[in-house]
Amino acid sequence: MHLIKAIPIARGVGADLLSYWSPAETAPGSIIRVPLRKRTVGALVVSSEPASESKSEIKSAGFAIKKVSSRRAKSVVSPEFFRAAEDTARWYASSVGSALFESVPAAILGEYEKIPEAKPFKKRSKPRESFALQKSDDDRYGHYKSLIRERFARKESVFMVMPSVEDIKKACSYLEKGIEQYTYTFHSGLPKSDIIKKWKAALENDHPIVIVATGTFLSIPRHDIGLFIVEHESSRSYKIQSRPFLDYRFIAERYAREIGADVIFGDSCLRIETLWREDSSAIAELGTDALAEYAPLAMRSLSTARETMVDMKKYRDPGRDIRVLSDELVALAKKARAENGNLFIFAGRKGLAPQTICSDCETVLSCDRCSAPLVLHGKDDRRFFLCNRCGRKRDAHVKCGACGGWRLKTLGIGTERMEEELALALPDAKIFRLDKTSAPTHKKAAEMVDKWYASPGSILVGTELALLYLDRPVDFSAVGTLDALFSIPDFRIHEKIFSIVIKLRSIARKHFLLQTRKPDAPVLSQGVKGNIIDFYREEIQSRKDFSFPPFSVFIKVSYAGKKEDTLAAMERLKEALGGWQVDVFPAFIATIKNEYLMHALIKLPRKDWPHRDLLDRLRALSPAYAVNVDPESIL
Repeated sequence: MHLIKAIPIARGVGADLLSYWSPAETAPGSIIRVPLRKRTVGALVVSSEPASESKSEIKSAGFAIKKVSSRRAKSVVSPEFFRAAEDTARWYASSVGSALFESVPAAILGEYEKIPEAKPFKKRSKPRESFALQKSDDDRYGHYKSLIRERFARKESVFMVMPSVEDIKKACSYLEKGIEQYTYTFHSGLPKSDIIKKWKAALENDHPIVIVATGTFLSIPRHDIGLFIVEHESSRSYKIQSRPFLDYRFIAERYAREIGADVIFGDSCLRIETLWREDSSAIAELGTDALAEYAPLAMRSLSTARETMVDMKKYRDPGRDIRVLSDELVALAKKARAENGNLFIFAGRKGLAPQTICSDCETVLSCDRCSAPLVLHGKDDRRFFLCNRCGRKRDAHVKCGACGGWRLKTLGIGTERMEEELALALPDAKIFRLDKTSAPTHKKAAEMVDKWYASPGSILVGTELALLYLDRPVDFSAVGTLDALFSIPDFRIHEKIFSIVIKLRSIARKHFLLQTRKPDAPVLSQGVKGNIIDFYREEIQSRKDFSFPPFSVFIKVSYAGKKEDTLAAMERLKEALGGWQVDVFPAFIATIKNEYLMHALIKLPRKDWPHRDLLDRLRALSPAYAVNVDPESIL
């Protein structure tokens, strides 16, 4: 008998290392099946020793050691990826098992017996390098195609990491011609049988290959990978929005470091953190690797489109409702119809109106379960209020919950309001609306966008969701409304606004128009002009002044429950983290599904993290606390 120590590959496992009996020796790095509570899960073997050499450990164990569920073991995760997972788990204060669970597909864990063994990685003779590439889509993919040819000549494979299925489709449209037989795509939408078949084929192909996949598939142990390309690097989809809150950009870079591969971060507008790493001072200030320019960074986004910013305050009329469409936007829509061109109009929120207030006491109408503002939806006498957090519906004929008043006034502009106003101004226009309400699934969203592209002269009104599917240029694009985003007190909000404006400007061939009641906001004028360099300089200086990322690391610890329980839990948290500065505050939307949510924020210099003492304390917290390192938002 042998005593095996293994890491369960499962979400929410507190312990990193568990012990099991095995009738035979098992090689470290192998995956086996083990019992865990009332289920059977995959586990990565760390060590295997004869029972005769582990007598003292067995005697001192305060529990009965279980047997492995299956004797079959196979090495499907490379030692290098395991070390990358360890680094990732340390950075994000999670368990190694959780890190592996998020980066080894469930289909592979469930059918690992059918997968070829991981081969040792080829040793590279040249030092590895890290690069930043900021160019337009066409220019960027031109570089990628040249890189792939060069790497194939060196007998090296390339892994292109993508944030979404739509990004994979876009990449394949650029790259596949001529190398279809050497290109392998992986994403969560594939059937289990296809994942296993492709995984096996990718490992057995003797020719260098291109893997185009989402982060879940980073663990594929292709032995000759010489380059990782992290494409559309600014996408928030790389960051997992639930525990353990890992970031696939981080995993890809750590894995590249372990195998000696180069890495390129590419986008038309890179994140502020990534642009800062291109500055040589980042090494000393951030304690991180600097990035070299793969090609001169394009710090001004070029466009053939005419640019117009419309100040909506000039349409202000105290005796009338707020103006939704400017004369300029209506004229642009008419021009698009006359020229058989497509027009996309962005709206920052779905519904008719994002907020409703009582005219008597000025209380915001909120969900009685979540405290989130209720959003008005529907048409005519079929209107209703909907909570976008919990999905609770309420009749539109409600009174103010605070004073009982009935004089309710809607504020803000949503996609449905924009659609209604366009239909009134252009009764013969074909109008599509794409938001989470009209297109709740990926399939429906993709179908709607395809129909819009195939309908010359039509208009598509959409939220950020629509931006994921706009993979082709259009003649005309416009921002109908995004001013509400300025009211969100988040340190990344200007970067988000800038990226939306740049995206809409970049897809327009003839004319880009932006409506706003904040025409003096620098981020808007910089976005309309494609002025990346000035936006970056102002944003990075602001973050430095306030010691925001990338100059620090934010660690957010959250707890949700009954209000009195949550308040007590936060007091216990402050005691558990004694000696560290912990700022406690309610969430931006404090009540969600009748649970009170609070956050605790810890900020420390980036080069000081991971700190051994703080890391140990965070890992020792009850699972009821959610720890999020480098959160996308602190709200």
